[in-house]
Amino acid sequence: MTKKVNAANTRNEVWKLIDRDPSLKLDLERGLINVRALARHCVSAGVAGTEDAVISAIRRYPADNKANRKYRHALEIIGQSSMSSKSSIVSIALRKGSETQEILPKLFAWIDYERGETLRIVQGEESIKLLIDEKNLQKMLARIPQKLIIKVQRNLAEINMHLHPDAVNTPGIIQVLTGELMRNDVNIFEIMSCVPEMLVFVDEGDSVRAYQVLFELCHRK
Repeated sequence: MTKKVNAANTRNEVWKLIDRDPSLKLDLERGLINVRALARHCVSAGVAGTEDAVISAIRRYPADNKANRKYRHALEIIGQSSMSSKSSIVSIALRKGSETQEILPKLFAWIDYERGETLRIVQGEESIKLLIDEKNLQKMLARIPQKLIIKVQRNLAEINMHLHPDAVNTPGIIQVLTGELMRNDVNIFEIMSCVPEMLVFVDEGDSVRAYQVLFELCHRK
């Protein structure tokens, strides 16, 4: 005997699935989602019910446009930004420990900031990542013990977005930026912020496409 599925349960499962996915919720509110395709996605994700029952639940989803308004506001703020880019960036990942901590203060003396040289530092629980210019790589490697180096990643590009001051109080800025890059098949190697700047690092092979995507966001009419 086929088990009868409660329509209310189907509706609840569909709505929970949509609520858990902000991008899906936003595109649904913007009318960019094919309902039947979304229904098939829900069924494949384990939602109990027929495809028609799932479609009915999707059409009854309470879209209040709140996410859409937040998205548009984030776009407006990003649209007031400026950009610059730089190629030939290298990432050096170091093991975190007392020896590495002793080396870090010395790094600043090895960089010529007046000539526009780059040094970005990202510190996590287990490692520390340095982002530097390719031309300074050998100088760094000669002064950092090999045992501290986890990985060296070359051929990166930095895109520096100088955001509007209101960006720090605007929800969704990072979601918009990363979402647009994802939709254009651009992988982000690293992203960091130092208000009002947002720094995005990508593979040099993706740098032109990434810059174009972000440039269009910053120059929306």
